[in-house]
Amino acid sequence: MSRIISLVGVAIVIAGIITPNIALSQAHDADGHNHPNVAVDCTNLATPPWNGLAEMDRLQMATLQQQISPLNTPEAAKAAGFMPVLGDIPGMGVHWVHAARMADPVDINAPDNLMFASIDGKDQLVGAAFTFYDVPDTDEPIPFDSALAKWHDHPQFAPEGQTLHMLHIWFVPSSNGPFAGLNFWLPFRTAGIAVPSSCWMADEADAERIQIVSFALVPPQRLGRGAAQQAAAPRPDRTQMIAALDAAARDVDHDAWVAAADVFIADLTEFERDTVAGMLGILNLNQMSSAERDAAGIAQPSSGRGRN
Repeated sequence: MSRIISLVGVAIVIAGIITPNIALSQAHDADGHNHPNVAVDCTNLATPPWNGLAEMDRLQMATLQQQISPLNTPEAAKAAGFMPVLGDIPGMGVHWVHAARMADPVDINAPDNLMFASIDGKDQLVGAAFTFYDVPDTDEPIPFDSALAKWHDHPQFAPEGQTLHMLHIWFVPSSNGPFAGLNFWLPFRTAGIAVPSSCWMADEADAERIQIVSFALVPPQRLGRGAAQQAAAPRPDRTQMIAALDAAARDVDHDAWVAAADVFIADLTEFERDTVAGMLGILNLNQMSSAERDAAGIAQPSSGRGRN
């Protein structure tokens, strides 16, 4: 457990280093490598029961959710040996980790991470994750057949020469499908406003707007002390802006939502823009595999390996 440090803490530290040199529109690598969230079939892969998956995958997902349904509250998770770590990460919620299971082989019906997020004012079980330690070029099989299911990894959380491989599974509607590293719908749902149409994620400009708005909705205290202190200063009332986003999403009015998003984004302070850009950049980078980062010439997080 001592290897597991706060990903949010890492993100804030690195964001403080990189954000002076990046603009809001450059939250990802300029060549597009730092963008692991791919658009999915918005009819069949945006919401459970994930009809776009093969029957075996859907059966595995349903069985998994049934197996862990008794752990659908933080209290039940804690009683079963799970403990919260990493803090409340935008787009992921809080990871609850079962340390003993992390030392065991991957079991499709016994995930070692549960993910909780605040929805309708309550902490709800929104997903699970599988993890294991191994060398970066592991041959550990992925427990699902879908091409969308792929391990990402965190070398900063593992011993030298190894990495922590991870696969997310979502039980709730997800912006980028059932195996997405980041679910950009969570901050919308925590804020109590309607999520945009999943079909809008297929357009690069719309997807970028959605990600920025999503992270800008995160309460400042969840983004670190600096963000909370900045938020303490007088700021315009954004109630009407958020109401416009909510109304346009409920009406599935693309043009109205884009207009409302542009107004909302334009109202962000420079500090908010830098914080959102830094968080998006770092968290997206952490949803890549070591092989993807190496191929893109991106330094491995805290691994001591430089760019290729």
